[in-house]
Amino acid sequence: MFDSEPLNILYGVQATGNGHITRSREIILALKNRGHRVQTIVSGRAREDLWDMQAFEPFDVFEGLSFKTGHGRIKIMDTLLNARPLQMRKDIKDYEAEEIDLVIVDYEPISARIAKRHNLPSIGIGHQYAFRHAIPQTSFNPVTRAFMEKFAPVDLGIGLHWHHFDSPILPPIIPRLIPGDGVREKMILVYLPFEDDTRLIPILQKVDKLKFVLYTNSHAYGPFRNVFVKPLSRTTFREDLLVAEGVLCNSGFELPSEALALRKKLMVKPLKGQPEQVSNALALEKMSLGMTTKEITPEAILNWYHSTQQDQIIFPNVVPDLVDWIEWGQWDNASLNLLAKELWSRAKSIHSTAEHSSEYKKNYTAARVEASSPLSFNLST
Repeated sequence: MFDSEPLNILYGVQATGNGHITRSREIILALKNRGHRVQTIVSGRAREDLWDMQAFEPFDVFEGLSFKTGHGRIKIMDTLLNARPLQMRKDIKDYEAEEIDLVIVDYEPISARIAKRHNLPSIGIGHQYAFRHAIPQTSFNPVTRAFMEKFAPVDLGIGLHWHHFDSPILPPIIPRLIPGDGVREKMILVYLPFEDDTRLIPILQKVDKLKFVLYTNSHAYGPFRNVFVKPLSRTTFREDLLVAEGVLCNSGFELPSEALALRKKLMVKPLKGQPEQVSNALALEKMSLGMTTKEITPEAILNWYHSTQQDQIIFPNVVPDLVDWIEWGQWDNASLNLLAKELWSRAKSIHSTAEHSSEYKKNYTAARVEASSPLSFNLST
């Protein structure tokens, strides 16, 4: 436990996706509850599009860098044309960081560069930092690989994933979720922010045996036959997630992690042109944790819904141990190895069939990271 002066922490949050916000909220609240002072930088989304941000006060909103998307894929040209590097450089230069002790970055580019500019220690916490290790990866090329590595550079990156892959990777950081009063059969929670809702809703309506609850801020709200459209809301979204039978979403990291923790049926559609999401879909398939699809169609939805039971993982509560580690102050790979080993010793994998268990072990015993002092993890089954 921390028994010295409170830390002054600058915490950077990439707001392009809600997963960064959800994860960072848990850590920031824990740090504040321990008496540390946290000021936050949020970038990648306009202030008026942010909601339920009380936990992040005080926070500044900067433009930063973000991908432009449309029709379920990244629009590279629009992304480049909308970038404003001179404004970002000014935001970094003008930020006063004299009293900061530590910078924590959830894949946020401005805070990472403020740390470099002022020679401050920096820690990255997020799924993207797991890609520095031998995890399932696909669709990367030299340009996208370099972009991911240089987007939010830190002194020590702490990756999060659904498996440790014999690397110093931590389990997902998930809000403590208490299941509701029973699952509502045939109710599917849908969150596909990169899709065109005017095209998506007619597809869902064709699967009239299921009820879909679609969260979006880009369509009229209310019931549309078997599709009930709701505005984004942390409270109602969480309520529906707890009682839904299944989840249909993009293959980001945070929402699939929450669905897995709640043992929901899961189908993901990776964002085209986004190697991280394509790689996540690959990992989910290899671990038999869910199904993936390249296109949302009635046939794909029905095939998934009637599929066999998927495997399950019970994840430990990461935040208390992670905050202990931050307070310890030894921010290096050796201490991170110990933290990862301790947390994964509390995880449990539940395989739906013996065949799945065998396939799981075959796929992942080969995923190793060569090191002078390799970890010896043992994920109970």
